[in-house]
Parts: sequence; structure tokens; C-alpha cells
Amino acid sequence: MKTFSIEGGETSPTVHIDESKSVVEISGNSTLKETSWFYSNLLKWILAFNLGNRKTEVINIKLRRINDSSSKWILLILRKLASLIPASEFEINWYIIGNSNRVLLSGQRLRSQSGCKVNLVSE
Repeated sequence: MKTFSIEGGETSPTVHIDESKSVVEISGNSTLKETSWFYSNLLKWILAFNLGNRKTEVINIKLRRINDSSSKWILLILRKLASLIPASEFEINWYIIGNSNRVLLSGQRLRSQSGCKVNLVSE
């Protein structure tokens, strides 16, 4: 079984991918200035976990803070994943933690533009 984890920092999210549970979790803050390096590598890991028989079934996104660049990268990752796995076969839970309007708006944008089922969950 494959797992992959990145410990988050002040501006970078914590990421945990668990093949045995078919879950990807992204949490914390995502306000990186250089999002391309971080998210392009995350995309490679997510794609690698979806090459075999096991496929991602749930993506939990629990961000307290997010910038526009991170939001665009997450949208790109979900679109790429949806090109490999039918969108009906995986679920995205976008958690709204606290009163962050930016996180809420990013989740709403993701729901309308990704072509995937996105659950907006208040926490």
C-alpha cells in the first residue's frame, strides 16, 4: 500500500494520500507565493496513485486560508483527475472552516467549474 504525506507549514498545506483508503486530504493554509512547484508535484503524486486498480474515491479539502493561485491549481488537479476517473466515481468535500469568505468562494468556484461533485461542508 502506498501513502504519501507532506507536513504543512505557515503557508503550505498538509497533504496526506492513502491508497488503502482511496483518500486524498489537503488541510491547513495554502497561501504559497510559488504554487507551481508545490502543486505540480502534488499533481504528479495524485496521478501516480491513480494508475493502478485503486482510484481516489474521496478528496477532503480543509483549508483555513487560500490564495487565488492555490485555488486555480486545485481546480486544475481536479479537472485532470476527472479526465482519468469518471467524476461520478469520486467525491470532493470542501470544508469551510470559520468565517473565511475566500475559502467559501473558492469552494463555490470549484463546484461550478470543476465538473465534479463538490460538497460544501461548514465546520
